Amino acid sequence: MIWVTWRQHRLEGMWSLAFVAAMTAALSFVIWEASHPGCVAGAQAGYCLPNSVFGALAQQIMQLNLVQYGLVVIPALAGAFIGAPLVAREIENGTHRLAWTQGVTRTRWIFTKLSLLFVPLMGAAALIGILEVILINQMGTQANHWDWFDQQAPLTVAATVFALALGVASGALIGRSIPAMAATLIGVVAVRFCLGVFVRAHYMSPILFATHDPFGNTGLGANPSAWWLDQPVYQDAAGRTIDGSQAFPSSGGTPGDVIAYWKDHGISMVQYYQPGDRFWTFQTIESGIMVALTAVLLGFAIYWVTRRVS
Repeated sequence: MIWVTWRQHRLEGMWSLAFVAAMTAALSFVIWEASHPGCVAGAQAGYCLPNSVFGALAQQIMQLNLVQYGLVVIPALAGAFIGAPLVAREIENGTHRLAWTQGVTRTRWIFTKLSLLFVPLMGAAALIGILEVILINQMGTQANHWDWFDQQAPLTVAATVFALALGVASGALIGRSIPAMAATLIGVVAVRFCLGVFVRAHYMSPILFATHDPFGNTGLGANPSAWWLDQPVYQDAAGRTIDGSQAFPSSGGTPGDVIAYWKDHGISMVQYYQPGDRFWTFQTIESGIMVALTAVLLGFAIYWVTRRVS
């Protein structure tokens, strides 16, 4: 059964292996160059890369934005092009019946396929996600892990298994490869968009930052490791939001006059944020959500194959 599964999906496996090897090599090379003792601080996008041929090559790799965007797209593509056809292609071509009539039970058939699909791809996602964490750490004090939230382990692993599970479940339910691939892509994008835009910021209650200094630091200037959730707004002494014309005296004046005006009127500038020490907690929470969705999808796929597919 293992040999048959490999023969059926060896092309996808070889392409995946080649792609993971290329990503690993590229990330490892940039990490090596970023840790070079002779690099110049403040180089490309905050990375410390040496002024050499290899440093220039590392900069070109970073300009491809694979580490920024590729690690977000890869799980969706894996789910669509590897997960969705895993069962759908068998049902579409009717080859699943041959396996079931040769002494292979439905449960063994689906579990063998899932094992050979999930285990190596989980390892690959973990490897790339860990390398991304190392790369971001090489950026030193300029790094903000929140900016690359979706590209780091353990979320890379959770996103990958979720996409694969959605692909397998879609393929089992729809029974045709192309529609299952389309449904997987749409589903992965929709779930990750909703989590990232509407849910993620509320895993824990945000902290309110307030200052009565109109010229004080806000946002990244006040806490460079935090995730600032909104733009700073002005509030009066009663906590009501006011606009800029009310926050600053119309007659202008010196900075001291503005500070005194704010003090007399109780004006403050406020902004909500998630502190940097919550980053890994948020990673764990979102990864847990995706793992829970994965369990539901895999349970449905196993049920559908063992009870409903004929």
